[in-house]
Amino acid sequence: MAHTTSQRYSPAILIEQLREAAEEIAPELHGVRAEETLEGEAAQMMEEMAEALKRIANGAPRPQDLARAALEARAPLKPIGAPKSTVVKLQRPRQ
Repeated sequence: MAHTTSQRYSPAILIEQLREAAEEIAPELHGVRAEETLEGEAAQMMEEMAEALKRIANGAPRPQDLARAALEARAPLKPIGAPKSTVVKLQRPRQ
């Protein structure tokens, strides 16, 4: 089937779609977090590269260093989805 539209997805939309896919598949991969799936890592990589390109386009100093850092992908994985609540309901003390 031929692709008839010339419109492309923006990096932000691609990242969002990849993160949603990661959240959907992670529960099926017992013990694997969404950000550790191929989709989750791809989303983070695209986000890091897009950020590096924005900084370079805005005239950041040492653009080669920014590009190298984005390509090395050494930053820790960012959590995907809403953070888990750490609020614990306190119980009333016994009298």
